[in-house]
Amino acid sequence: MNSGIKHLVQCHCMLPQYRNSDVPVFHQFVVFSIIDGKSDTVVPKFASCNNCGAVHKVVDICKTEMLTGRNEVPSQLKIEDFRLSLPTDLYELLVSYGKEIADFEHAQFILESEDWDKFIILTREEIDDMIQGKLVKFLASDRFRVESYILRRTAQ
Repeated sequence: MNSGIKHLVQCHCMLPQYRNSDVPVFHQFVVFSIIDGKSDTVVPKFASCNNCGAVHKVVDICKTEMLTGRNEVPSQLKIEDFRLSLPTDLYELLVSYGKEIADFEHAQFILESEDWDKFIILTREEIDDMIQGKLVKFLASDRFRVESYILRRTAQ
């Protein structure tokens, strides 16, 4: 059975606030990958950096190969492409929270694999030793629930 995971990949670009750093801090962005259950490998895909637009071929967890000279690959999905494959209410909820392509891919994967009780974080905020926010929980193919959550951060 296939599984899915959101993970960070690194680009060659830097956010403006890090350009003058002594040690280079390269930009990282989130992608969603499917892990083939038979071979236990990542299904290759293309993803664009959300800072500079460079195209990356995702080849493993946290690993990509940059495609030089390409700023677009026609097979890459855009958020608008999910309008047809996600329930309207879910699509509009994710858009209203400004979620990125990885979250739309994750939502589609949860629905297709019928992996109920999974969730996607909509908001996250740290206040003192607490982490709080909202998430959307998948209950069935046409049932979702927005819930708030609070987690206490403890030092061990």
